[in-house]
Order: sequence, then C-alpha cells, then structure tokens
Amino acid sequence: MELKYFASLRKITGRSEQPWSSNVETAGGLLLELCSRYGPEFKRWVLEEDGSLSQMCIILVNGHDIRGLDGLATRLHQEDSISFFPPVAGG
Repeated sequence: MELKYFASLRKITGRSEQPWSSNVETAGGLLLELCSRYGPEFKRWVLEEDGSLSQMCIILVNGHDIRGLDGLATRLHQEDSISFFPPVAGG
C-alpha cells in the first residue's frame, strides 16, 4: 500500500508518503496500526473515542472516500493508495 498524508497529518507522521506492508484487511485495521505507530495525536484525527470513524479526516482509498464505501470495514489490498486529508482552512 502507498499511504499519503496531507497538512497536519504530514506534520504528525513526519512524512508526506510512505509504503506500507501489512496483513491488515480493512481500513479499520490499518487505522489501528497507524494509531499505534503515530500515537494519540494521529488517533484524534482519524478515530472517535468509541473507535468509530472521525469526521475530522477524509480518508480516500484509490480516490474514494471510505464513508461512501464500507467505512472502517472497507477492504484493502496491497496495491491500494490511501490518502489522509484533515480539514484545511483558507480561501
């Protein structure tokens, strides 16, 4: 998988992109692994306290918002591109 981070998440992870090799099968599994790696600051952007998907971050799998797919149950494949977009203000 290729992971791409934007804005605040780029600062938290210290990178704009990274390859990710894992046995995770779902977006939820990937988010748990990323939260474990990048800690509570990352987690507050992607997951609510109850473990549900946060509204503070748009997560795209191959250009499709996971909210329009199967949410945290969205199936992932090793060739997928996953992008993380926190809200950005400006005009």
